Amino acid sequence: MGKNTEPERIIKEHRKWTQWIQTPKKLRLGNLVLTNRRLIFLNIIQSSPEVTDSIKKLADAPIETVLNHAYKLNRDNFQIPLSAIAGLKIGAYNWTPIPHVCLSVVFYDGKNLQNRMVAFQFIRPYKQTILKPEIILLIDWIRVIKKAIAGSDSRNQ
Repeated sequence: MGKNTEPERIIKEHRKWTQWIQTPKKLRLGNLVLTNRRLIFLNIIQSSPEVTDSIKKLADAPIETVLNHAYKLNRDNFQIPLSAIAGLKIGAYNWTPIPHVCLSVVFYDGKNLQNRMVAFQFIRPYKQTILKPEIILLIDWIRVIKKAIAGSDSRNQ
């Protein structure tokens, strides 16, 4: 298949409880979505009748249309094309009183030659954290993102 001929599809998502860590004191809450084309962070928005109506109209739309619509609902949402991701790692922040682990994504922003980095923490109920520790969840996200990048690269050649 040629470039972008495959429909966009969601590969993995962490809904409702993903924190985008801008600084240790500035956190944003939303959904992290990985597709076969991009990694998207969608901030939680206040629902309104207009938002609800616009979402209902997209019930049968392709997922790319739905994601593009959701992306436009908050000016602080952002997306990273898979081709722009330069590195993935498990990071740590806020060492007091205990360290918290997070997913760190290094990417090229296309505007300048320097890399940028974003970090995400996945918040889950305590019971889920006991059954599947955070570090395992982060390793899984890194594995799935790398696999999506490899698949994206092979389709674009």
